[in-house]
Amino acid sequence: MNRVMLAAAFGLLGAANAHAEIDIHAADCGLHSDYSLSVNPDNLEFKRKSGTPADVVISNGSLRVDGQALTVSAADRQRLLDIEHGVRDTLPEVKAIAHEAIAIAIDAVTEVSAAFARDPEAARASAQRLARVAHDLDQRIAESNSFSDWKDGDIDRLVESIAGTLVSEIVGNVAGQAITVALSGDEKAAAELEARANGIEKNIERVVEKRSKALESRADGLCPRLHTLASVASSLDVRLADGRRLDLAQIKN
Repeated sequence: MNRVMLAAAFGLLGAANAHAEIDIHAADCGLHSDYSLSVNPDNLEFKRKSGTPADVVISNGSLRVDGQALTVSAADRQRLLDIEHGVRDTLPEVKAIAHEAIAIAIDAVTEVSAAFARDPEAARASAQRLARVAHDLDQRIAESNSFSDWKDGDIDRLVESIAGTLVSEIVGNVAGQAITVALSGDEKAAAELEARANGIEKNIERVVEKRSKALESRADGLCPRLHTLASVASSLDVRLADGRRLDLAQIKN
């Protein structure tokens, strides 16, 4: 019995993760870039670890590549302005989607934690701990100036870290309850405990499924805006010293 319930505890945490996972970039919207992008107060900075150029800075219609200012046409200056304004207009929505993904994950894990808490006081303590985790993550999102911080893999790792804050506690609670019931020989209590474990995944689905679908649709809505920005970047007339185009992002067919 206790092994069954321990397995159930791990399974439920896995379910909380699975239902809270959200593809916030919708397979990156069919976009690819070798660069990470930082949105600074006075510029956009594209950086990569290998290849040239390694550092591209766009600021108020000007362009600097690997520390050297490039002369741009009036048309390119407008394109650079459009890129900067478009990125700055998009970043708040990216952050809002990341905030909501974290909120959904917190709700899913809280549902599991509350179901197997020892008592109401323990449930409140777990909820408060999760609230602190959520607050810290929200602060990280608010203070971040990088698009690269909030890719799907980063969100998934954050969801896993949220569940991880309570794994040992939840497993301990489930094991304690399972052992108590097993030693008592109370078949009715055993059946109730198993029923609670079997039913919690449905509760998780109820809590997060609708919100997850809505958030994925919201993330999909970013794709046209990101495609437009990539198209503007690819239409720049300016050339590098070796005659190549500046290749900041590509739209994958």
